[in-house]
Amino acid sequence: MPPLHSVTVYAASAPDAPARFRGVARALGAGIATRGWLLVYGGASIGLMGEVADAALAAGGRVEGVILDTFARVAHDRLHALETVGDMRSRKAALAHRGDAFVTLPGGFGTLEELSEILVERQLGFHAKPLVLVNVDGFWNPLLALVERQVAAGLVRPAYRALLTVVADAETALAALDAAVARPAAAGATDPGTLAGRG
Repeated sequence: MPPLHSVTVYAASAPDAPARFRGVARALGAGIATRGWLLVYGGASIGLMGEVADAALAAGGRVEGVILDTFARVAHDRLHALETVGDMRSRKAALAHRGDAFVTLPGGFGTLEELSEILVERQLGFHAKPLVLVNVDGFWNPLLALVERQVAAGLVRPAYRALLTVVADAETALAALDAAVARPAAAGATDPGTLAGRG
């Protein structure tokens, strides 16, 4: 993997996320900033997106966003850079291109789509960047159970379980990124982490 300078975070923009989720988003944003990494995210000022951005900014970090023009009304107004795009494909591509690593917090359909796309690109060998899934309070357990069912049915190779690092909180997510930075570049495209640690 390339040196880690930026982290793309996928997260919900819904304003009614539980307090526990919001706390994890804030801890993640602050941790990214204190490590000197650029935070790249969906550009909104609300929901878990807003929490992770606000915390990174408060900790002195640089934050850049990519947002749909139809959602410009909820765009964060204190970012160092904000790109406005006209469609989801452009948005996902911009978020993926700017990240040296990816962290997924709880979210809705959009977050699930972003995770799925970057995971498939990892599976196909288009990149070897770390993928961390933050399974706060077991939020992603149904998805992880689906992966196991796909493996059991022969639709997903067992080795592909290793494409995601699954953690329970922001601190462990940051530790996983720290470990990825320390890992030799020759670690290869199929060993960024494990689905075994469900959090």
